[in-house]
Amino acid sequence: MDLAHHMLTAVGAANVDYRLTTFAELIPGLLDGRWHMTTPIFVTDERAELIDYSRAVWAADDGFVVRRTDASRYTSYEAIAASPSAVLAVVQGQVQRQTALGAGVPHERIIELPDQAAAAAAVRDGIVDASASTATGNRAYLRRAGEPTLVAVTDRSDDGRRRRLPHGAFAFGPRAGGLRAAVDDALSHYLGAPKHLAVMARYGFSPKDLQGVLDR
Repeated sequence: MDLAHHMLTAVGAANVDYRLTTFAELIPGLLDGRWHMTTPIFVTDERAELIDYSRAVWAADDGFVVRRTDASRYTSYEAIAASPSAVLAVVQGQVQRQTALGAGVPHERIIELPDQAAAAAAVRDGIVDASASTATGNRAYLRRAGEPTLVAVTDRSDDGRRRRLPHGAFAFGPRAGGLRAAVDDALSHYLGAPKHLAVMARYGFSPKDLQGVLDR
């Protein structure tokens, strides 16, 4: 949100109406014109057929929220797939469901929930064994939530799937080309600047999470 606010200010957007919504509604809202731009989401080929993206603003590995007692047990999608009774929560509409399926987690052991809070609560309450999102997002969520029984672990899959960290970018509706171009221009002057790095550090983004997009 901080990054979005800075970009919209930089392009001269005088009146910005911020809308709180579920992750699953982000792209439908762009397509039917309820909003013109979203906070950054993962860039995928499937999404790019429907919407437009800015240049990338971060890169982030996946990770899991697990109970502290399971921190060494569920360290990858493959580990979850190999445990016959393990159930994984994902946020509805996020790419982690497809990643889990691709790693061999059966669809009947994946539960979709509306948001990160619901997914983490399901882990805490023993409904599922892990919840998947970005590693950075999980760490930030647990710092805010103060759940002592839960920890965040980074996906340690070693099958080559993570050689290139997935990128995230602002998303735009198909009729917002002018806004997208203006935001891209503003980003070219902002990404990597000390103020940008300081803002991202507050939210847990390490130099590793940013280096891939700053080198582009």
